[in-house]
Amino acid sequence: WLSSIQRQETRRPRWLAVTHMFNHQTHHRGQVHALLTGLGARPEDTDLIFMQLPA
Repeated sequence: WLSSIQRQETRRPRWLAVTHMFNHQTHHRGQVHALLTGLGARPEDTDLIFMQLPA
């Protein structure tokens, strides 16, 4: 990708981008949970092992 900070093309291993994507989605899930809790809602568990499986 073209880094706007370094002003040059930057390369990283593909696995690093995939790892970052999964880690970043966890960050946003936590933000949403915190916002809902702050608004008085009681969100259900967001951990995949506790989520109900489709029938």
